[in-house]
Amino acid sequence: MNTRLNKDLTDFLNTYFNFIINADKTNDGYLVLDGVINVIDTNGDFWNDYEVRIVIPELGYPHVVPEVYESSTKIERDDDFHISKKGKCCLDIHHKLMLEKRKGITLISFYKKYVYPFFANHQYKIKTESYAGEEYEHDADGVVQFYKEEFNLTDCELIVKYINCSLGVFKTERNKQCPICGGPKYKKCCWITVEKLKPFGKEILKLDLEIFKAKLAGISS
Repeated sequence: MNTRLNKDLTDFLNTYFNFIINADKTNDGYLVLDGVINVIDTNGDFWNDYEVRIVIPELGYPHVVPEVYESSTKIERDDDFHISKKGKCCLDIHHKLMLEKRKGITLISFYKKYVYPFFANHQYKIKTESYAGEEYEHDADGVVQFYKEEFNLTDCELIVKYINCSLGVFKTERNKQCPICGGPKYKKCCWITVEKLKPFGKEILKLDLEIFKAKLAGISS
């Protein structure tokens, strides 16, 4: 276990006493934590509890995204609850998690920002029939929604050009004509958005490209 992970693990276990290391599941590549999350509202009232497993890749930590599973099966295995049939929790859209991964994710901050809110939000949905805050659509529709809300982009043809520029398919100097919208200077129109897309990484961008190509083909047909 690397030094940073060892320190963060100690801090986490000293902060959240309901979690322990699952020695039987932990191996050289992954650290497995099992525990219970008690959801308590702002008035101090207990809502419910969940048995949870957090799987942390050791290689590359803190530049990794832990996986979170709901073990108590209190959450219905359904897309509307953002959980897989095996209990893996969809904590946020993949793009945002990848940005967190690049910055580095510590266990305590990951728990506070993603893990606890996921289960608190499940209770909120049960009680109110809606989630508190932003909710993304599933699969390709979620990616389309992300581009619309994050970059104000809805034109599939333009989005394909943005992604191709981010992947380096189109290489244009900043002071030359924009290859996306045709503006006189690339740096004064679309370059900024292209640079914002690059941190998501080529793997995600290539998947996004196929999604928008398929959307474009569907629009054209």
